[in-house]
Amino acid sequence: MNTKNLQCFMSVYEERNLTLAAAKLFLSPQGLGKIIRGLEEEFNTELFIRTKEGFIPTESGHVFYEKTKQLNHDLNDLYTTLENIGKKEKRFKLGFASGTIRALDISKIAGFIDNNPEILGEWHERDNNVIQDQVENGDINFGFIVGKPKGRNLRAVCVYTNEVVLYVYRGHRFFDREKVSIEDIKDERIVSMSDKYRIYFDVINASQMLGFVPNIVATVKEGRSIIKLVENKVGIGITPMLMEEREDVHIVRIEGEYKWCIYGICREDSPDSMITDQLYKIFEN
Repeated sequence: MNTKNLQCFMSVYEERNLTLAAAKLFLSPQGLGKIIRGLEEEFNTELFIRTKEGFIPTESGHVFYEKTKQLNHDLNDLYTTLENIGKKEKRFKLGFASGTIRALDISKIAGFIDNNPEILGEWHERDNNVIQDQVENGDINFGFIVGKPKGRNLRAVCVYTNEVVLYVYRGHRFFDREKVSIEDIKDERIVSMSDKYRIYFDVINASQMLGFVPNIVATVKEGRSIIKLVENKVGIGITPMLMEEREDVHIVRIEGEYKWCIYGICREDSPDSMITDQLYKIFEN
């Protein structure tokens, strides 16, 4: 059995949709469907019920997923162990969620990597949930994510905190204010980071808890674009305080001290606890 086919099954199971899963795997729906049928024939069981709404897992499908998930973790551990027998390899991998590289003290992390040759230094940002999943599944050893994770078997330590603020253009009713409440932005046009960033969902959740949906008129992928849109009065920006004020853009704090926190996460059962402990320590001061 090709273990890659198990990854294909897991993707269909999680997406419940053959077309979406195929796109995620860079396969054609026809090719992915053939792989799923092959697995069903090999194990002599139906894994999904095909409906107009999508692929619905059968009881066998649920069991197959749980066993496959554990097998996938065990295989990752096996590959890592075999890779490092008799030699010191770059085996400790780091991952960064979107927005974390800009905020963290990269000189500390780069120095740590230089002093620990077994660490694979890759500076690529991915979605928050992707980094958490990679840590939980053992695909990477340590991740930086925004917000405290809810996953089991994870050690999570806050390594960076910043205040969430508004960026307001000159002439706006908030421009001369030092502080406003979340309720005050109810009828405002909001410029936010995109849904690739945790802050986007935090703003929506905080607003919904107060009984309204924020009017997000623009989403961007980096902070400088927020400032540009605010300067041109497209709306007021809400983001961690990572950029300085400008002559025509004022920072207004939000009541309740809304915080944007980056957590360093690793598995509780990590075999590299010595490295993770040292990595946490560089953020203590």
